[in-house]
Amino acid sequence: MRAGLSGAGYVKHEAWVLPENRSLLKQMEKQLRQPILAGSFMTENFMSAGNNWNIDRLYSALQALDEVVANDITLSLVQGSESSIKLEMNDFGGLPIYIAVVGEQIIVDTVLVDVESINDVAAFNDAVLRSREMFPLSSIGIESMPNGQVVYNMFGALSSDSSLTNVVTEVKTLVDNVQRASEAFERFFI
Repeated sequence: MRAGLSGAGYVKHEAWVLPENRSLLKQMEKQLRQPILAGSFMTENFMSAGNNWNIDRLYSALQALDEVVANDITLSLVQGSESSIKLEMNDFGGLPIYIAVVGEQIIVDTVLVDVESINDVAAFNDAVLRSREMFPLSSIGIESMPNGQVVYNMFGALSSDSSLTNVVTEVKTLVDNVQRASEAFERFFI
């Protein structure tokens, strides 16, 4: 592994930390293997090393996002059998994105289209199954809603111990992918 990292241009650097900070250093090491955007490096204060998100902590962390503070995203906590977070993407017509923390996973989900709004379901299904490379980090499924409505949904999943940055990236990627899917599959919509 060392030879591979060295061959990829990484340099070895020794660091001395307190024993309780080992996992934090490991996380920071992984971050530092990525290009630093806009010349800045940020650590996230919303999670300590080794903790998984729960819905309340994730909701609190999302409230601090610049996009939420600026009202580009409206955030609400949805209570139900399993609580979720609803993000209304105001710059995208109020597109609703839902986030749920389910065990070891965070699910980011939105409705793509109602099945009844498809003019040729078989052809649409075929197009969807052939589209997996078009929508990075997202999948398309079919789901029955509590009211009985059957919809195609677009979703992504990540580990519940993911960084806040990765959760936000998943949300933004889903929004982009929904727009791209709407354009790509427009011919199937009634």
